[in-house]
Amino acid sequence: MPWVQIQKSTEAKWEDYEKIQGALGDDPPDGLLYHAAGEIEGGRWQSVSVWESQSDFDRFLEERILPAVQEALPAFADAGPPPTEWFEAKHVVER
Repeated sequence: MPWVQIQKSTEAKWEDYEKIQGALGDDPPDGLLYHAAGEIEGGRWQSVSVWESQSDFDRFLEERILPAVQEALPAFADAGPPPTEWFEAKHVVER
C-alpha cells in the first residue's frame, strides 16, 4: 500500500522551498509516486507526496534533502523537517 505524506511549513517560505528544490533538481527519488507543492497563506508552503513506503522517504531525506538544505539554507538545517502527517492509502483511484 502506498504511503501519503502531508507537510505544511511553519516557518519556511515558498522561496525557501524553491531554493531547496533547485538544489535537489528534478530527478525523482526511488519510491516517489507523486509530489505536489504550493504556496499557502503567509507565503509558506504545503506539499503532498505519495511514496511506495515510508522508508523510501526516510532514505530520500537522509541522502538528498538534508544535504540540499545544508547547502541551500544552512539556517534551517538544524530545525529538521516541517510537521509531517503520514497515512497508509487504503483506497486509491487512478486515471
